Amino acid sequence: MKKDMWIPLAGVLLGILALLLGETGIEVNGFTLLGYHNADAKFLGEHIVTSVEEGLRILDLEGNIVRQYDGLYASWLYIQENESVPERDSVQETPEEGAVNYVVAYSNHANETHILQLTEGEKVLSDQVVLKTDTLAIDPILIREGDTWFLTHTWIEGTVNNPDPQGDNGTYTVKLYRSEDLENWEYVTDIISRKQNLEDGDIRCVNDVMYYFFEMEQYDKGPSAICVMTSEDKGESWKGPVELLPPVADNEMASCEPAEDGWRLYISSDYSCVGESYQGASVYYADYTKDFTPVCTYQLSEMPDNQSVRLYEVKEIDGQLCFLFARNFLTDCDLLLRILETEK
Repeated sequence: MKKDMWIPLAGVLLGILALLLGETGIEVNGFTLLGYHNADAKFLGEHIVTSVEEGLRILDLEGNIVRQYDGLYASWLYIQENESVPERDSVQETPEEGAVNYVVAYSNHANETHILQLTEGEKVLSDQVVLKTDTLAIDPILIREGDTWFLTHTWIEGTVNNPDPQGDNGTYTVKLYRSEDLENWEYVTDIISRKQNLEDGDIRCVNDVMYYFFEMEQYDKGPSAICVMTSEDKGESWKGPVELLPPVADNEMASCEPAEDGWRLYISSDYSCVGESYQGASVYYADYTKDFTPVCTYQLSEMPDNQSVRLYEVKEIDGQLCFLFARNFLTDCDLLLRILETEK
């Protein structure tokens, strides 16, 4: 072959390689589970816990089923990793069972909020209904601050997920409880109550201040703000809400984590095609100072397959960012994991 033929041939080979690696040229690491129809998913150590038809499953980072749990029904999940969970009288621990390593708060359509305790190998040590309500309660959050556990869930009274801008929305109330032993829970206060959808909440504790992050929708799949409220007295009273992102799109919050110079917020949003909700959403991030002054907002993530996303969680594992999300949530509802180097 003539020497001058190598250049166009190399171009063709590079083009084929680019197609194999995707439109961005970024190698796709992770998995794609087509038509999985999962309701929620979170990272559990270096595994994933997900809910499929309200049944709990544990997956590895290649999408293989590691464990399934009979008789445990969940739609909304929250994971607390902790190796020093208080010992419970109801758990007779043996060396084969191991110590409690993960505590999972989950809620379901039976209006139950559970506390599930798992070993490092994801064996069930205990599963207990800790709160039972007369109305649907969603989005549990479980954190530990010192020797005290805090649990929230969101009561919905009236219409659930009202889709009509002119319709009557239900009242969403975020209720806070505390416990010293994960079994007996004391009601503390209502963090916030609105005739708007309050969803996708999360809590962080930094320097004795509690931060409650959440989405506040005007109506289901319509414009929504991402907000934060703060408590400086261990949840007894709350200030806010303060808007981090205004309701200019359907913003679905995944996480807001402390960063070196402030905070980083990850969302999925139809910001570039308002009105398409999940079907048109992509992953964005926003950075803030420690007092939540915006540094940058709506920065498009470099995550591969960044289309039709409902983002569940973003977690750094071994120096890489792992994005866990559903694609085409309202139709095919595929479950995807995508991994890339840390975004700057």
